Amino acid sequence: MSVNHRLGLDIGSTTIKVAVLDDSGSLVFARYRRHHADTRRTLRELLGEAHRAFPEHDMNVTVTGSGGISIAGWLGLPFAQ
Repeated sequence: MSVNHRLGLDIGSTTIKVAVLDDSGSLVFARYRRHHADTRRTLRELLGEAHRAFPEHDMNVTVTGSGGISIAGWLGLPFAQ
């Protein structure tokens, strides 16, 4: 069964934070990691972890953070200031 979750990405100058909220707004997954200037690799790893945690769930994704606007553009995702 597919359940809609919300995934937030906060991509900053040194770290990436990922948070997943369930349909009731409860935090069900969170990760924080330094990217050491390899944003793409770190983002790929974190999104992989989220996918493995919720393989059957649809997710609405929003990106924020100082490094997020370019990532949002590359991935075709909404950016929130």
